[in-house]
This record gives sequence, structure tokens and C-alpha cells, in this order.
Amino acid sequence: MSYLVFARKYRPDSFQAVSGQDHVTTSLRNALSLNRIGHAYLFSGPRGVGKTSVARIFAKCLNCSEGPTPTPCLECTNCKEIASGVSLAVREIDGASHNSVDNVRELIDSFRSLPPPGTKYKVYIIDEVHMLSLSAFNALLKSLEEPPPHTVFILATTELHKIPETVLSRCQRFDFRALPSMKVEERLMEIAQAEGFSIDFDALRLIARLAEGSMRDAQTLLDRVHAFSGGNISGEVAAEALGTVDRKVLVDLLSSVFQRDIDLALASVEKAFQRGAETSLFIREFIGVLRDCLFVGSVKEDRLLANGMSQDEIQTLRSLVAGVDRADLTDMYRVALQYADSALRSSFARYSFEALIVQLSSREPVKELGELLSKVKLLLQSPRRERGVPSASAARSVRKDAAPLNPRSEPEQSVSDVTIELGKWDTFVQFVATEFSPVLGEHLRRVGVARFGPGSLTLSGPKFHLDSIESQEGRSKLVEALERFFKVQEWEITFVPQADKDSEVVSLHSETQRKRREQKVAKREEVLSHPQVRAIREAFPGTSVESIRTTSEQGE
Repeated sequence: MSYLVFARKYRPDSFQAVSGQDHVTTSLRNALSLNRIGHAYLFSGPRGVGKTSVARIFAKCLNCSEGPTPTPCLECTNCKEIASGVSLAVREIDGASHNSVDNVRELIDSFRSLPPPGTKYKVYIIDEVHMLSLSAFNALLKSLEEPPPHTVFILATTELHKIPETVLSRCQRFDFRALPSMKVEERLMEIAQAEGFSIDFDALRLIARLAEGSMRDAQTLLDRVHAFSGGNISGEVAAEALGTVDRKVLVDLLSSVFQRDIDLALASVEKAFQRGAETSLFIREFIGVLRDCLFVGSVKEDRLLANGMSQDEIQTLRSLVAGVDRADLTDMYRVALQYADSALRSSFARYSFEALIVQLSSREPVKELGELLSKVKLLLQSPRRERGVPSASAARSVRKDAAPLNPRSEPEQSVSDVTIELGKWDTFVQFVATEFSPVLGEHLRRVGVARFGPGSLTLSGPKFHLDSIESQEGRSKLVEALERFFKVQEWEITFVPQADKDSEVVSLHSETQRKRREQKVAKREEVLSHPQVRAIREAFPGTSVESIRTTSEQGE
């Protein structure tokens, strides 16, 4: 007899032998016990978690000589034929290769015949049913809803989202789950004992982790490692056979990273690749160990043991992260995830991973934001006079002379105030744009003030802007705004067009703006050169000062 791989040899033959799918097997056993057998079932879930195996077990339960029963005898002719795949009562169909309307029509024709002698049900198991075409699904709908007597459909799929809603509504749906690592490890240990070879915990954990919840994948990997070792299996042998690295190599690599020893870290990476480590597996294992380090520093020991970590492994990782700050470790994990994701999708995965190791080994420790803010707060608590900031009394005197944004709440001003305060023009233009017309305010920003006195205003600038202001609507709004803002009645407004449209508007207003710009530049240089500001910028490297406001501008 030819060799039978572990995945086929140890396929479960009863509901009791199915690992990790108790929510499915319990429901099916109860349905059989109560004789509440549906006509269509849909099994969905990841690959290798037991969908097809459970479908075959359910078929045995239906057609066992003692059935329907939740515990088939496994000894009668029907049970043996179903297990070997030669039963005429159970037909397994591959949806990928039988996905056309014609294939479904042939299937429908076979529904008309009665179950074979000695059997009670005809069971149709359609694997990878999501591969059927839409026309094939439509042709199957009527049979799914009202099948012939003693006919049961079992549809299996790994991509539930591709199944039409019309099919989902006609089936009893069971969602299979990825298997926990502990369940996989237990089953692999049973297989090793049955086959007569030993396997240590590190090898079991490595295989279960690489299987990612798939029992079939885990059994296939075990078959591969057993063929490589020829006998007893250790963690180092399993890592070499599967193209990954031993756990100790990863721990040594992380130790070098935490010590910020780039040369030693890169030497560990080179050693791993020289031993034949497969790049993608190596990257995944590195991220897994870094994740375990993060958990060891944050999670209770009983939870770590429940997740499959051994006592020795917990102690090793705790010693590894003893001198590493949690915030620093969290940031390293975040950076590693970003680099690993790009590395796994890159054609130069090894180079990307080596760049990640260099970055992790050379990065500066994470600084707590609260600590930095405390330092800044201490700096800002020094007296205002030492920082070159105007005192409170000086700020109040400036605010007293400053122009109000909303002059309606201010007392009326004398004509002499209007004459000497050309700086109010900017505030007045903002007042016009806010209270009257944004368009008029924009035109006023484009012209210069040639003369400004009590009840008298001369504007100079491009003809386009002056014409807009001089229009009947623009002039009336401007006069009303002047009266309300400056509390002066009967204004005389004169317009002086600019001779050369390309020349700059030279006016009292533009001269005032120029002086203000020069003052702001000088003030900015003074503030940036102050020792306190330099200390704050050193505390937050890479930052820049976007704006500087004095107490008078802040309205304090």
C-alpha cells in the first residue's frame, strides 16, 4: 500500500474527533438526535479547518446502517464506502471544475433517481462552491429551495462574500473558525505519538504558528519536518526544515537591537539567512517575537500561558525586555509593522528588513510627551521680563490705543483721533469686509491711502479697483462704514487713479505697512534668538515657529 500523508491518514471520522469546531458539531448532532435534518447546509471558513471532513461525517451519520444517528458505527458498509470515497449515495463535486450551467443541469438530472439500495439519503457535497458562475447558481436555486425527497446539499466555501444572497437564504449556515494554536499542538502531539516519534514544544509551537489556524496545513508541515528529520524533531530541526529560524536566534537578534548594537544585529540576520531562512517567514517570525515581548510586559502570566507560551519562554522574554521602556517597545513594534508590511510586498524583502534592523538599532528612545511638556512649563514659568515679553501694564496701554474690531461698543472718538491714527485703516478694512461687503473690503486692500483726515479720504491705486469703489453701491457702503467706524459724519472721498499700472502704490498707508513688516521681522529675529525659545525648540527637535504673537495681539 502506498504511503498516506498525515492530513489524509488522520482525517477525523466522527464528530468527537473534530478539533476546535464544537459549535458546529454540537448543532449537527442535536439536529440528528431530534430528526430535524435540513435539506441544504453551507459550511464557510478558512482553509483546512474541517469543512469537508464534517460534511463527510454528516453523510455517514445520515446513511449509517444504524442511522440517522449522531454517532455512526464506522463499521458498516455505508460508513466504509463513504470514508473511502466510493459511495454511490454521496457525491463530492469540485465547484472550480464544475462551474458551468451544463454541469449544474447534469447534477439536477441525477436528483430524480432514488438513493441507492441500503441508503436513506443522497448527499451532494459541493466544495469551493463560490467558484460557480452566476448562471450556475441561478440554475441551482430551485433545487436548493425544494429538493427531491431524501436529498441533502452541503456547500463548502472559503470565500463567503462571493455567495449570492439568494443561495445564502436557502441554506443553514455554519461558520467554521481558525483553530487555536493549543488545539493544533495537541493534535500534532497525538499524531507524533501514534507514529512513534517525539517532537519538542518549540517545534510544535513553530508548526502551529506557521499553520495560522489550519489543521491541514499543520499536518502537512509536520509531514515535511518528519521527512527531513527522519526521527525525533527539535525546534532547531523544524526551523531548518521549514526555512525559518530557531526562536533563540530571534531572541539574540532582538537583544542586539535593544542594546543598539547594529553590527551584532546585522550579523545575526546574516547568520539566519546563511542557514537558509526563507525571507518572508523570517520577517513574520521576527514580528511575532517582538509582539510577544510587548505582551510579556503588559499581560498577566495566566493569559500568556493560555495563548500557548511556556513558562521558560515567558521568563526568557521578560529578561529580554527588562531594561526596555514600554513606550519605546510599543513604538518599535509600530515601526516594525510598517516596515515588515512593505518588505513582504517588495521585490527586495531582505534589503528592506535589514534597513528595519538598522533603524530599530539606531533610533533614539521615545520621549514621553508629558515629560517634555513639564519641561516647557518650567521654562514658561520664568518672569515675563526675562523672556523679553511686554509687562501686563505695557500690554494694557497698547490695547487701549489699539483699534477695536467692532467699534460700535466703543465710545465716540474725536476728529483729532482720526487724524493721527492711520494704523486704524487695516482694522477698518477688516470691518468693511465683515460687516458690509467682502468684495468691497478686497478692493480697499488693493488701493493706497494718499490722504486721511477728519471727514476727508483720498484713495490712490489701479483704476479697476477705484472704479469698483466709486460705483454708486460701493461709495454708499464706504460712506456708511466710515461714519459707523470713525463716528464722523459727512465724508469727502477723492479718487486718484494710478498713472502706471505696473508701479507700486505709494501712499501713507503703504508706508505704514512697510514699517510694520520691518518691525515684525525684527521682532521675530529677536524672539527666535532668545535663550528660552531656543531651549523649547531643542526640546522638540525638527519643529519650526510658524507665527509669533505678542500679548497685545492676543488681546490679553
